[in-house]
Amino acid sequence: MGLSTHKLFFKKGQQVFKVGDKADCAYIVESGTINLFAVSQQDDLIASLGQGELLGEMGVIDQSKRSVSAFAASDLELLVIDREQITKRLEKSDPIIRGVMEVLLRRIRNMLGTVHEFDEVTSISDHTDNSIVTEGLDKIRFEKELHQALEKGDINNVYQPMVCLKSGKIAGFEALSRWNHPEKGMISPFEFITLAEESDLIKTMGLQIFDSACKQLAIFQKVRDEIDKTLPALFMSINVSAAQLTASNFFADIYEITQNYGIEPSNIKIEITESLVVDYKKIKVWIDDCRNMGFKLSLDDFGTGYSGFQHLLELDFHTIKIDQAFTMSIETNPKSLIMLEVITDMAKRMNMSVVAEGIEDLECANKLKNIGVDYAQGYYFFKPISAAEILPFL
Repeated sequence: MGLSTHKLFFKKGQQVFKVGDKADCAYIVESGTINLFAVSQQDDLIASLGQGELLGEMGVIDQSKRSVSAFAASDLELLVIDREQITKRLEKSDPIIRGVMEVLLRRIRNMLGTVHEFDEVTSISDHTDNSIVTEGLDKIRFEKELHQALEKGDINNVYQPMVCLKSGKIAGFEALSRWNHPEKGMISPFEFITLAEESDLIKTMGLQIFDSACKQLAIFQKVRDEIDKTLPALFMSINVSAAQLTASNFFADIYEITQNYGIEPSNIKIEITESLVVDYKKIKVWIDDCRNMGFKLSLDDFGTGYSGFQHLLELDFHTIKIDQAFTMSIETNPKSLIMLEVITDMAKRMNMSVVAEGIEDLECANKLKNIGVDYAQGYYFFKPISAAEILPFL
């Protein structure tokens, strides 16, 4: 079952759930107050919960039925929290944490008996540090908002052109995701992509990003062909995560997308970061799948750590992207240029193209051109911009 993204609204006096109902979700009180009773509103009030408080979570965890009844004490707005949002995180957590959680649940149930169900009666913040609870609830709410943004198409791509240093023309692009939140403004890609990876939304988001990027590449290529058909085909670099790569149908899905837009897979560069290359057996399978489908594979952030040179020894990438930490220190540290020369020469001997990131001035661009770097990406040429802004430059 997919994530529920809806909110529930109740008028004062309406019943939210009753004793014996299945505890298939939890709730966050977005506004208003909810009252909890042993059976009906004729009983003594057990508890009142207000804005920002969580209820129903423990019934979700231990799959017990509701043992209290809940009624709106005022006009009430509840954010629905799916069972999956809680249970998937528990499944991924340390076994010790899961074990402790189960022991605590049993102990609490035994202490309270069967009259009242703890999760309906007590705010979790009564038993946990408030800052931790607030952070957790904010994260759940943020995940809901992200899911809604995906459904509405509010996650959009911008594109940072890569320039061929030999010809001076745009050679390709990197697709970068942006989320303009209606209240928070622009959300950092690191923030929402990290959350997407934690919650498995990355698979849906990744395919949306891929589809949009391929569609745009087809448009870019059509415009370029109208100008000069003799120029090499444009390419698109798209970042992917380990969660996407490990999906059984990932390559079949993205291949289908390229065919829908008439894109040659060889003009798509799948970018993975050095930090993902930790299991050579797995990554070799991914590279073989890439090659079999016709895609190119690019190693991003090369040189920032781990065992970068061993990656090139063990694996056959088509492209390496040199991290901006090297290019941006050319003027202040002479060793940077020496290292760039060595990396570029080595890559060329291995039949790999080289992209340098973080180019901020013409002098840097010329130095990279002179040592044989193929493509440059950075603010000197282009910031990440919309597709409409790119078209005139083609």
